[in-house]
Amino acid sequence: MKKPYNQTAGLTHRLRQLGLATLLAGGATVAAHAQTLNYTPAGATNTAGTYTDLGATGTVITTTSTDDANSSAQDIGFTFNFNGTAFTQFVLNTNGIIRLGSAAPSVANLFGVYETGQTILGVNPITSTSTADVNLIAPFNFDLQSGTSTAEYRVSTTGTAPNRVCTIQWKNVQDKSGTVSLTQYSNFSFQVKLYETTNVIDFVYGTATASTNAAAGRFPTVGIKGSGSASGQDVLANKVSSVDAWSATTFITGTYTTSTHNFRSTTTPDVGRTYRFSPATANDAAVSAIYTLGKVASPAGLPHAVSARIINAGSAALTNLQVTLNVTGANTFTNTQTVASLAIGASATVTFAAYPSTLTAGTNTVTVSVPADGNNANNSVAQSQLISATALSYIAPDQTTATGGGLGANNTNGGILASKFTLSAARLVTAVSVYLPNTTGLAGNVIYGAVLSSSGALLGRSPDYTIAAADVNTVKTFIITTPPTVPVGDFYAGIAQPASASPFYPVGLQTETPTRAGAFFVIPIAGGAPTDAASQNFGRFMIEATTTTATATSPELMRAVTVYPNPSTSGVFNLAINGANAQKGLEVEVVNTLGQRVYAGTARDNFTTTLDLSNLANGLYHLKIKNGAEYMQRQISVVK
Repeated sequence: MKKPYNQTAGLTHRLRQLGLATLLAGGATVAAHAQTLNYTPAGATNTAGTYTDLGATGTVITTTSTDDANSSAQDIGFTFNFNGTAFTQFVLNTNGIIRLGSAAPSVANLFGVYETGQTILGVNPITSTSTADVNLIAPFNFDLQSGTSTAEYRVSTTGTAPNRVCTIQWKNVQDKSGTVSLTQYSNFSFQVKLYETTNVIDFVYGTATASTNAAAGRFPTVGIKGSGSASGQDVLANKVSSVDAWSATTFITGTYTTSTHNFRSTTTPDVGRTYRFSPATANDAAVSAIYTLGKVASPAGLPHAVSARIINAGSAALTNLQVTLNVTGANTFTNTQTVASLAIGASATVTFAAYPSTLTAGTNTVTVSVPADGNNANNSVAQSQLISATALSYIAPDQTTATGGGLGANNTNGGILASKFTLSAARLVTAVSVYLPNTTGLAGNVIYGAVLSSSGALLGRSPDYTIAAADVNTVKTFIITTPPTVPVGDFYAGIAQPASASPFYPVGLQTETPTRAGAFFVIPIAGGAPTDAASQNFGRFMIEATTTTATATSPELMRAVTVYPNPSTSGVFNLAINGANAQKGLEVEVVNTLGQRVYAGTARDNFTTTLDLSNLANGLYHLKIKNGAEYMQRQISVVK
């Protein structure tokens, strides 16, 4: 887990659902003369692929045991260049790691001990300062043994020079049970692929068969190491939460200080999942992140400008680098910006021209790319984006689960975790939604939705809500009792967490490295100056604000009516009316943008009525509620 972080405003972070107080303290540093590895996180990619078992091809690698053993030196079949050295051999360790060269690593029990209750202590291959623990390739380094089928290790070199591939395979292995966490994968197979000439390294994962033991997070080492563990001397795969999909893995350099490649029985890799490590080339510009809203309200949330983080992952400085934004789908938009210069290893945040002042409702694909270069695997990043009349969120419509665990306010003082949004026109904020992550101890605690001004003053809130067990891993919407009218400019939508007897973590996070500034904040529970959380690299807060343009002859009626979800992806809406003081049923009417009535019905005061508009086409509609001579009107959106 991440160590708890507390600041003046009171913020704590938990990225894993385990009862450990501290995990992965930093190890010793390496000698100052250690060279820089010619691989970087920016040159690493995570993609879907194909896993092909070696079957009977190649050669079986013999070891004295399937539990803590090194093989003899094995032939690669060609020269493979790594860390400034040409290698023709490797030594396999049964614990999911190899050392390039003819010499074995320092010990046979080569694996990190990151959890309480491992019965055998090993030597952490990354933080080890032994001269024998260098030039390491670790597709899944853990205390491994034979699975329910006997483990087998095999090597096969295929193809013709200069494009041969050496495949090294661990088959039918399992993570060894400790006294606290038991085996999660009863059988697991995976491979390392070494590519001639290009010196690319692939980790390819096969079928992982879940055990029948209780699901628990466990912490392997996954990555490559050159001469040491300082920044620039290794590249490590970082899967922040054990419940995250393997597709959520990102890459870091240095030592694990807050997380590893966490796994559990309920989250197995998709067969063929591939982590690729490409050596730096002279020219390698990488798009590492897109910074944009995942849901944009049009026109009130416009103008909006997309940004992107660009890294020079190559070995030469870059000049006049063109970076292009291309929006397709419901809307089309293109803009190109030029980075005048980018030093080796440097990064730049590029901001594109703002979107037009109005956009068509629907789903866009937002793509940022750089021109073809020495490594085309990292030249483009894309994400989806929803345009609607009401929604504001940093979470894209296809990003439906937490990939970075959960976040909570300091339990002693409480606090509000909030996202900042900007409006170009005054709007009512009617609801705040949050993804409640799968963190322990969540059910039974009280939270509520909150809307705050640009200075952090509380403008409106929902009633207190006690989290139910069924709420975990779902989006919960909190209706603001008296929706405030937010003026043009910034405002905050958040989840308030009162002081509690023990910590809990109700706000889901999505991985964003580095986390953008000016988007995610922590605010005192009673309101006050917002504190930017970007420096903590927690990631994106999974919080959404629902806004609406409302017209009415009666402010009371306007405050009494809430419609959610809006937009609706099914065409079904909940119409909640509370405190309208209606003596009889209220009239309900929905008309399209041509003024044609498409629905007519009634609703009751102090009751939630279901509006089934699933037969309507995607688009914007006007909902009108009448109480005698008084009425209110809001815009709703169907986005199926």
